[in-house]
Amino acid sequence: MRESLERRAALLFVGYLLAMATVCGAVIVSGWFAGVLDDPPERVFWAGAALAGLTVAVLASAAFPGFSEDAREIARIRWTLRIGLVLAVLSPALCIGALIVDFFT
Repeated sequence: MRESLERRAALLFVGYLLAMATVCGAVIVSGWFAGVLDDPPERVFWAGAALAGLTVAVLASAAFPGFSEDAREIARIRWTLRIGLVLAVLSPALCIGALIVDFFT
């Protein structure tokens, strides 16, 4: 059980890093710039970007080796994976939503 969770945590961490790099690359290539924080969509975009950074940290902590006691380690990995998955859904939703709103306004 523990090995399966550890493997899942490491795969989610690497997968999210690849997804984040793809999205960041697409935003850079598109030429969209959210730098001056003049309007609400830019603030929402940067909130999503900050959550994406937090997601990387949470998923990294899930993949990082921890306690030697199996039950305690399984509980830690489960909670960090749950939090990481919620953040992994919320952060791109904020960024993409901000891009769409900014495009149409």
